[in-house]
Amino acid sequence: MHSRHSRFSPESRPANARQQLGMTICACALIGSAVVMLGAFLLAGNFGVRQLICSLIGSGAAVVFGICLLSLLPMLVRTMRAQLDQPGDAGPAIKTFFCIAMIALVATACTVMGGGAFSELSSDARQGPQTKAVTSCEKYFTVTEHGRRGSKYYRNYFTLHFDDGTSRRFEVTTDTEGEFAQPTSPYYAVYQACVARPATTSIVVDYYPRSGIMKAIREA
Repeated sequence: MHSRHSRFSPESRPANARQQLGMTICACALIGSAVVMLGAFLLAGNFGVRQLICSLIGSGAAVVFGICLLSLLPMLVRTMRAQLDQPGDAGPAIKTFFCIAMIALVATACTVMGGGAFSELSSDARQGPQTKAVTSCEKYFTVTEHGRRGSKYYRNYFTLHFDDGTSRRFEVTTDTEGEFAQPTSPYYAVYQACVARPATTSIVVDYYPRSGIMKAIREA
């Protein structure tokens, strides 16, 4: 009788309340960071300060998402132990183990990759872009990618050589195949220097050196 009464003693209620509050906060943070990551991805675009800021926010949200996932692991481990202590089939415990492994893998990837990207992007935001004159362009090509529901997008690759002897390979994703060739496109100067008039076109590029995000491209 004493053990049964102490099991439901008032002292255990604050601990349970704290656990429930912690789980609620973790779930809200998990959902919120996922929404922020998705929003940052959709709004980032492929060019300029907007891409830098959205990528910075998205990478920070990825770190929060990974940490929230990691915080779920102790609870899952306790659940697996309880399942193993019960007589009968070990199937539920095995399923919980695979769930733990998958969550640990995703959480580690989000935390490490998001943290690395956040470090690069925050450094670029503090130091600002570099301005370099381009002497030549090479290896310009476009790859067509197929998305969901039959959609298409285009990855444009090119390498720019600068007047200080360095070079940089860029990748820009566009929604239309001929966007680089449009005069209203922010990438039009690259198209002129790499494809249309490579021998007579000189361009200047402002880009963030660590992330490789372009802020501006213009003819010199």
